[in-house]
Amino acid sequence: MINQYEVPAMIEDALPELCKPLRQFPAVFHIYETMSCFTVYTCKQIIRGDFALAGRCLQLADKLYSRGNEKVKYAIEQYFLPVLSALPVQNAAERIKLYSIIPSHLYSRFINEQLKHS
Repeated sequence: MINQYEVPAMIEDALPELCKPLRQFPAVFHIYETMSCFTVYTCKQIIRGDFALAGRCLQLADKLYSRGNEKVKYAIEQYFLPVLSALPVQNAAERIKLYSIIPSHLYSRFINEQLKHS
């Protein structure tokens, strides 16, 4: 089981470009700040249309969610998914691309979050 103290290192291993932003605060002790940084980065990739990199981020979020302890799951549910699901998608093609990269453990929660925003 992945605990909240392991999350920053896992993000840094998967996405080395986030090493510097994650070290601006003692991320090891702040799962919510860590998740916020990860969420902003993921959303930027989707907005830019880099669905390959966004897919890597979503796979990592899926791994954290499926293997994480309660605090890690809560951070994904309360920080990552609401922001991700509220992203404005430009057109149907982009919506399809986004939906296609959302992993199975997160898909139904993502859809539920979207329904809250509609």
